[in-house]
Amino acid sequence: MKDCEALASVPYFRGLREEIVCSILEYSKVKVIPKGGYLFRQGDVCKYLYIIKEGLIEIFQLGEDGKKLILHHAGKGAFLGDTILFNDGTHEAHACAKEDSEILMVRKKNLETLIYDFPEIGVRMLMDFGKRIKSLKSLVAEVALTDVRGRIAKLILELIKNGDLDGESTVVLDNIPTQDEMAYRIGTVREVLCRELHSLEKDNLIKVKRGKITVNNVKKLREMVPSEDGDNLFPITLPMNRP
Repeated sequence: MKDCEALASVPYFRGLREEIVCSILEYSKVKVIPKGGYLFRQGDVCKYLYIIKEGLIEIFQLGEDGKKLILHHAGKGAFLGDTILFNDGTHEAHACAKEDSEILMVRKKNLETLIYDFPEIGVRMLMDFGKRIKSLKSLVAEVALTDVRGRIAKLILELIKNGDLDGESTVVLDNIPTQDEMAYRIGTVREVLCRELHSLEKDNLIKVKRGKITVNNVKKLREMVPSEDGDNLFPITLPMNRP
């Protein structure tokens, strides 16, 4: 992926004039993170907006007992650090490269300069923040009002792309998130998620294999979701089609 294409994939910069994209590139630098290397660690002060040009970054936390909790994986085109960049916040998790990765980095002070020079960027960021706040509120409502089984059903429906959401045909989802990721996204723990997935399998609604979910009847799965307001359940951008 070329640098300009990497920038164009970020919602903040998508559709901006070529002049603006070129200016952003002038203020950015590329950093290569080898497999196993850290982009940042939990507690580090956030100084950059990170845009993943190539590779895969694992975001995780470590408990006091040393147990690793994987929050999500960020692949090509994802961005990190934006929500805490302007309040001198610290990263709340570790970011480690699962494979050799190239990262476009825009320093905070440079991004501030770009916003002053090109207010369109600031407007885009505010719009995106608003969408994420709405998604977070939606997630809180889902956790409070919908049982885990219903939240899993909604998550699976959201993973179906370019498919017939009302049909009765079988849909196969490849390269799905890990069970840790799925549990994190719907506000539960892995053990509960696994129990409910097995329950859905027992009812012949889905079939789960490593890295794959087969939905046997999309229509029946959709009937389990009490309402559909079009909001994505995920509070964080998460590229699904990873190696």
